[in-house]
Amino acid sequence: MQSSKTNFYYQPAFLASVSSWSWTLLVLIMGIIFWLEVTHFNWITAGFFVAFVIICIVQYLTRSIMVQGNQLIINRTLQKNWLTINMMDIQATKATKFGIQFVYNSDQRFFYLSKKDREQLLQILKNNHAEIAG
Repeated sequence: MQSSKTNFYYQPAFLASVSSWSWTLLVLIMGIIFWLEVTHFNWITAGFFVAFVIICIVQYLTRSIMVQGNQLIINRTLQKNWLTINMMDIQATKATKFGIQFVYNSDQRFFYLSKKDREQLLQILKNNHAEIAG
């Protein structure tokens, strides 16, 4: 059994990523608009730029997949209820060019991961399925 606790950072599927990052870019665009309207430094513009950086950091750091025991715990940005998936219920796991894809409860899940994280998570999932089958 997998007893270690491992954390992976991810980005959601393409359309969810586009929607999320578009709203984030609106904060940057508002800062640029205020900057160009006033034509000199002001605190509103600085506030928008700082907010943009903070939102980017929060979006990156709060999207994580944690492996704990035989479960994947998926933390999604600004949601209290984390998605908990039993690894034995995961079907059709495969690596894609930019992430990992699997079927859970007849829903197809896709996560963008770095190459190193993708390979490590796939190995954990394969080891777990091998332990269950064996």
